[in-house]
Amino acid sequence: MKRILLVDDDVSVLNMLTRALTSYDLTVARDGAEALALANGRPVDLLITDYLMPAMTGDELIARMRERRPDLKCLVITGHGDFLDRESPDWWSQVAHLGKPF
Repeated sequence: MKRILLVDDDVSVLNMLTRALTSYDLTVARDGAEALALANGRPVDLLITDYLMPAMTGDELIARMRERRPDLKCLVITGHGDFLDRESPDWWSQVAHLGKPF
């Protein structure tokens, strides 16, 4: 069974994705710090993270998680894709992403 760490500060998004991903071993966090704590010592196959969150952005979380596991697969979910495409086109074009709302 694939282990997914899902991180988003929006409870409605967490609830919807939790229902959609019932066939996976899912761990849920509401911010980057909680995600890092939950991932400490626990294997993760996929990180699904919001981009814009309080205290730590999705790209910062990905960088921190990849310090421990450079090959970690990641999916960024965001409503700010247009902004990221303009402001960070190199990074944005290299990361798997899905626009909100779904």
